[in-house]
Amino acid sequence: MPCSRRHFVKLSSLTPVSTGFYRVLFSLPLLLPLAFRGLRILTKKDVLILFLAGVFLAGDVALWNLSFSYTSVANANLLTNLTPFTVIPVSYFLFREKIPKLFLAGAAVTLIGVFVLLGGKISPLRSNYFGDFLAFSASFFYAVFILISYRLRDRYESSVIMFVSGFGSALALGGAPQF
Repeated sequence: MPCSRRHFVKLSSLTPVSTGFYRVLFSLPLLLPLAFRGLRILTKKDVLILFLAGVFLAGDVALWNLSFSYTSVANANLLTNLTPFTVIPVSYFLFREKIPKLFLAGAAVTLIGVFVLLGGKISPLRSNYFGDFLAFSASFFYAVFILISYRLRDRYESSVIMFVSGFGSALALGGAPQF
C-alpha cells in the first residue's frame, strides 16, 4: 500500500500541527522560483488578503492533520473534501456564479456516502466522532481560503497565491497550540 500524507503525519515524531507547519515551511523555497516574477506585481492589499487566506489554510492543515489521530483515513478525507458544499452556495450569493447542473445530484450521492461512513462504524467511539468533526471543520477553513483568494486568481498565478499565503499559513501554524 502506498504511503499517503496521512501516514507521514502518523509517523512523525512531531505533533500534527508541527508536522503541518514544516510541510508548509519546506514548500516555500520550492514555490519561490515559480512565483518570483509574479511577486513584483503584488499590491500591499493583495499581500494582506493572501496572508489572511493563508491563516485559513493553516486552519485546514491543522484540523485535517489532527483528525487523523481520532478517525479513519476514509472519514478524514471524505469530510475534509466537503468544501464544495460551502464554496458553491457562497459563490452563488457573493460572486453570482452559476451552480453546476449536476451539483445537486453529486451532493445527494455525497451525503449518502457521509451517512454510510458515519453511521456504519462497527464500534464507534466518541473520539471517532471528534475526529470526524475536526475533518468536517477543516473543510470550512479550506473553503474560506478558496473564497478569499477567489478573485486574486484572475490577476496572479497559483504559485504566487500559494507562496504568499504560505507565509500566513506558516505564521499561523507556528504560533498555534501544538496538540
